[in-house]
Amino acid sequence: MQTTLNGQLLDFEPRATETALDVIRQRAGLTGTKLACGGGICGACTVLVDGMPTCSCLMPATHMENKQIQTVEAHGAQNLHPVQKALIAHDGLQCGFCTPGFVNSGIAFYEQWRQARGTETPTRDEVALALGGNLCRCAAYVGIYAAIQQACAGDFDAVNEVQPPRVDALEKVTGAAKYTVDVVLPGQLEGKILRSAYPHAMIKAVDVAAARAMDGVVAVADLMEGQTRVRYVGQPIYGVAAVDERTAAAALAAIRVDYDVQPAVIGMEQAQADGAPEVYADDKSHIPVSAEGFNLPGTWQNNVRRSLVKATSWRPAAARRRVDAARAGQPTNLVEHTYRNAQQVHTTLEPHASLASWDGPDQLTVYASTQGVHALRTILADHFDLEKEQVQVHSQYIGGGFGGKQRMYAEIIAAVTLARYANAPVRVVGSRVDELSYASLRPGVVTQAALVTKADGAPEAMTIKAFGDSGVAIGSLGATMYGLAAPRVLRDMEDANVVNNTPPGSPFRGPDIPPVLWAIEQAADEAACKHNLDPVALRRKWFPDHEIRNRLLDWVEALPVWQGRSAVASSAGRYKQGVGLAMASWAFIYNPDVQVTVSSSPTGITVSTATQDIGNGTRTALAKAVEDVLGIPRNQVVVQIGAADLPLGPVAGGSQVTSSVYPTAHKAAQDVMAHLVKEAESRLGLQNVRAVNGGVEHAAGFTPWSAILAQAAPFSATDKRGAERGPLGLRINMSRGEDDPAIGMRMGHAAVVAQVEVDTRLGKIRPLHMWSRLAVGNIHVSELARSQVYGGVIQGLGYALYEQKQYDLATGHTLSANLNDYRIPGIGDAPEITVDFDEKGFEEIRGQGVGLAELATVGVAAAVGNAVHHATGWRPLNTPITPLDVVAGLKGR
Repeated sequence: MQTTLNGQLLDFEPRATETALDVIRQRAGLTGTKLACGGGICGACTVLVDGMPTCSCLMPATHMENKQIQTVEAHGAQNLHPVQKALIAHDGLQCGFCTPGFVNSGIAFYEQWRQARGTETPTRDEVALALGGNLCRCAAYVGIYAAIQQACAGDFDAVNEVQPPRVDALEKVTGAAKYTVDVVLPGQLEGKILRSAYPHAMIKAVDVAAARAMDGVVAVADLMEGQTRVRYVGQPIYGVAAVDERTAAAALAAIRVDYDVQPAVIGMEQAQADGAPEVYADDKSHIPVSAEGFNLPGTWQNNVRRSLVKATSWRPAAARRRVDAARAGQPTNLVEHTYRNAQQVHTTLEPHASLASWDGPDQLTVYASTQGVHALRTILADHFDLEKEQVQVHSQYIGGGFGGKQRMYAEIIAAVTLARYANAPVRVVGSRVDELSYASLRPGVVTQAALVTKADGAPEAMTIKAFGDSGVAIGSLGATMYGLAAPRVLRDMEDANVVNNTPPGSPFRGPDIPPVLWAIEQAADEAACKHNLDPVALRRKWFPDHEIRNRLLDWVEALPVWQGRSAVASSAGRYKQGVGLAMASWAFIYNPDVQVTVSSSPTGITVSTATQDIGNGTRTALAKAVEDVLGIPRNQVVVQIGAADLPLGPVAGGSQVTSSVYPTAHKAAQDVMAHLVKEAESRLGLQNVRAVNGGVEHAAGFTPWSAILAQAAPFSATDKRGAERGPLGLRINMSRGEDDPAIGMRMGHAAVVAQVEVDTRLGKIRPLHMWSRLAVGNIHVSELARSQVYGGVIQGLGYALYEQKQYDLATGHTLSANLNDYRIPGIGDAPEITVDFDEKGFEEIRGQGVGLAELATVGVAAAVGNAVHHATGWRPLNTPITPLDVVAGLKGR
């Protein structure tokens, strides 16, 4: 059979079950086209078939005959399409995993639009309709909107060269970026994981004889690691490695497991019921931790573990007494509710994936979609009894993380174990069902919050009891973490975890904070209503002397949308609009042990560190530090990351990366600059040399760095981030050793304003406009900082309105196991977003700024909740705020 692929004839004989995606990736070797959902929902596999965008994961290979098929590789670096140029210029991408699909859908729309409408600019709605079949979990939709609109308007038709704000944008828009799922080693096998079918059982026996005997099966391995009990559906039991995925899947089906099924509890309600079976009745010594790697001491009562340490409370007994008195006294001074937040799944479009290879018995190489190449090397060495120097970890491009890829997850353990048994490289890639069912999730939370105010609305006392649902894991610390940023009033901050037989939670962008802000920021808004105060005026009473917070509130008051804000529930008609405010804070996290090396040679400048870029822009931040010192364009700087044997780099988590690597790279670049100035004097014989942007000035004129580098001796400078001094010296161990970050005694702050429209008949909430101002000090890469905030806002909208992991309460199986049933925001869900930065107030910190990725998302849901109340007079207490909840709430009101 023949098909034409990117203008070239391809002869092949299709297999009955083969898809066009299989042919493109495996036979043609064009890996720009991605498999993400396998159901035609996300659009990452989109190609053009006779000019029409088509999901290649659903297209049978037999239907490729005599078709003209175009993948993203059709437009390479030398013949970029205007859509690709526009995406580069507007930073319409982050991790880049979904970008090839957007490129092809965008090209199809561009061609149709230009033929029908010329260079007229399409509206946002027209762009959203055309690209509605493509999803971006990083939520780079603001840049995508602008890119498609301007490309269609002809703004990039005559543009030959684009200077991208993101240094790896070209690789991502052309499909050249290689992710873990794209790596192929000689002799590579495909691995699969057999997972528990029951939420709680003892494994009596496993019969693998039939699987071992199958043709093409190379290895079968026990993944229980000495355990005999499974505690959730999806827990790994055995692994299989075979010559191809189809054979591995057949081998899994041939394995017979003899289960002794035990009583199970699914969800918090069952776990707390009278007589509920204990999840950890036998052993509580090896319970997974869902927080950022640390946990406070606690005490158990059946399935509830309460933290013994109330580290951020202040006179907790007095706070409880004041709440009790308010209950019996003046209700105007008390706000008290139980708030509930559903579990949110990370849903990275690149699934959890790993490829492992052994060179002899003690040299291990792992390719992994991970947020911490250096930290993972340490964990792997410990787990497999190796020295760190015997382990190498690679991760050049990562298709999203958001906290869900910080650890040694099941796919990594399976790949390494099977590779050892098979004596060959083994790749293990999670399916979309795996991702949505077992891989990683933000814990659900039930928060019992009470706020007591004084007669003028100022806070007097608060109590917060946060019960985390992390499945079989513990470690939720929302109340404790909020206490770090709470007003200095009587407060009782108590955390607890309710363990149950569902998969373990893990850190998710801004761990623990969105639920507690959902509770306390809505309580503040309700208190303002009770006292007949503007919500801004009430919040000024919380921190009357806090300069940064009050500057943020000044900004809110100056917004026209706030100045035009009407009374609560005052708009008439079916569609009601509301405006809500939430304040947010996030800790200053950095790694003092991070090292960055900047090297000069005749070929140019190279910057190196053992970190990774998950779409947050790490490559660009490192290159920008060199650009800021030397004036060499960032796209001319060679950035080496994604390998564990480079100088120690940070984990991508907690908003620590840029605040760790930028000032470190900046200082190392200054050392290189000093060396080059000396070389200009000694080797080039220049007099009165002074470094300026792009080179040196001297007595005879100007010489660019390139001329000096061509003659200078090679040189390398390595700088260490170092700990902040004085009041910023607090360090908390969160994982292990040198990979542990530190928490400085400062915080970033944000104000988030949401404008929504509520359909009171159907219950649909439509965000119209979001405003976000972040006070985080110096913004090192402004274009990418805005992209991070845009994405964080949209992810926060998903948490507020759409996302909810759902279980079958009888079997423990996940019901929301595809991207139809688990809904993440699409381009049509993205409202107008206005982002602003307050860059004052962090001058004493090295680099003069703190991280912002977490801060960008944690307050969004609360702002939406307050906007819904302002529109309707009904207070939503649960996320997601579903249409059913809205209709029922309005009827109840």
